[in-house]
Amino acid sequence: MLAFPIVSVGGEAHWQAAEAWGELLSPLQCQWLLDNSSLTAKLKAQCQHFQVQLLGQQQASMLADEARWLPEDSTVTVREVILHCDHQPWVFARSVFPQQALQASQLNLAELGTRPLGEHLFSQPDLQRSDIEVSAFPAHSRVGQLHQQLGFAAQTLWGRRSCFSAAGQQILVAEVFIGAAPLYHTEGAE
Repeated sequence: MLAFPIVSVGGEAHWQAAEAWGELLSPLQCQWLLDNSSLTAKLKAQCQHFQVQLLGQQQASMLADEARWLPEDSTVTVREVILHCDHQPWVFARSVFPQQALQASQLNLAELGTRPLGEHLFSQPDLQRSDIEVSAFPAHSRVGQLHQQLGFAAQTLWGRRSCFSAAGQQILVAEVFIGAAPLYHTEGAE
């Protein structure tokens, strides 16, 4: 498997407001990419067994396109995971947050381990979320390579990201649908 962090170079994502993708997104893709509710809850509703595979969580450099969401002078922690449904990889997620957020007792991010960040965030009473941005990831991107290493055919992948605010902290979360995610199923087929 690729070394942590998986997403370590810029230029692979071209995040844009969802409206910019227009008719390139199918109704099914919109259902998954633009849903403002908890992705963790949505995934859990789709399967019998949900699991978080922690790829890594440590201090790292944020990417240039992540810097606009977080304080410029902040030391950041990067957390990357794969979310599995019924033992199949569905989502690669990358979260970036300032060191202050890691130390905020209300958030308790240092203790997450293999617990889902989304479930934790959506339990925060003061949670706010930015608009969702969408990006396509070509097969040759690092996430595309991960997708193929997991045994899936090369293809363009879709992802979304937004910035969550809670306990006075910002947490940038990007989620790229990989593997067996229903986002890539032919509509009307099961």
